[in-house]
Amino acid sequence: MEKDQVKKYITLAALAILIVLSFMIIKSYIVWLISAFILAYLFHPLNKWFERKMSKPLAATITIIITLLIILIPISAVVAEITSQAYNSIQNGVASQTLENIAAKIIEKYNLDIKAITKKALEIGVQALTSITLSALAALLGMFIMIFAMYYMLTEWEIINTKIKKFIPFQNKEHLINEISHSTKKVLHGTVLIAVIEFVVAALGFWLAGSKFFLVLATMTALLAFIPGGPGLVWVPTLIIELLQKNYLSAGIILAFGLVISVYIDTIFRAKVAGKNARIHPLIALLGILGGTPIFGIPGIVIGPLFLSYTIEIVEEFLSENK
Repeated sequence: MEKDQVKKYITLAALAILIVLSFMIIKSYIVWLISAFILAYLFHPLNKWFERKMSKPLAATITIIITLLIILIPISAVVAEITSQAYNSIQNGVASQTLENIAAKIIEKYNLDIKAITKKALEIGVQALTSITLSALAALLGMFIMIFAMYYMLTEWEIINTKIKKFIPFQNKEHLINEISHSTKKVLHGTVLIAVIEFVVAALGFWLAGSKFFLVLATMTALLAFIPGGPGLVWVPTLIIELLQKNYLSAGIILAFGLVISVYIDTIFRAKVAGKNARIHPLIALLGILGGTPIFGIPGIVIGPLFLSYTIEIVEEFLSENK
């Protein structure tokens, strides 16, 4: 074997080791980095508008502040209200009393040691609290990394775009970039925005119908907006329950708002927002969500379909150039 070949293989081996080590270093923050890229892409037009009026660092800072306000304030309000609704439902209902009666019967029947059970429950509670605290700290660190990465992505967007083009090993680079950009818009503009709108409409509808869990149901509707026909999986069963309970006024309100969501917002308005062929293929959306969520968590609802779309575009470009 020639020396040049030996050097080549050693270089490739060293490069592979560096790539693996680099992945191990950043793997805990990949979701936050991907989220930073998605947000930077989504708010890039706003950032460009600010850049025409001020310096790039200031424009990026203002864009990030607006992004955080748009995302965190509604999420915090919804989580707080959902927690409040769940707590009030438990306090006002018979669930806690039923559980106490069942626990008392089990303890009496099996002659269990209450002190030992209490001690074990406290241990589990402490472990859960510790886990929640560590998760919260990890989330704060991840949020910091996302903001930090988003800042440099916004200020150096043109540089990043140029470097990405250099690494694309295809001849028709512009076509591939345009297709990937189009796929991204289909997911972000055609789904994320629609999910937010469906959440607002669903929350209003379930609230007018008198549901005690209107925010919970609205949140489920928004999450299922990523799946074709998904919102119907929330409002249709709720409608049936109201009909069985002979709450015809509530059922009528749910039916009206459900049809607005499924017929108008989820089909007609979605096409107007993202243009023709706005809906990502149902199979890609479903597989992306089901496969992406276990890997990336809740952000996998968006990241999963995006990754599948990118993969399909790259494979198609590769096959077209190697016919």
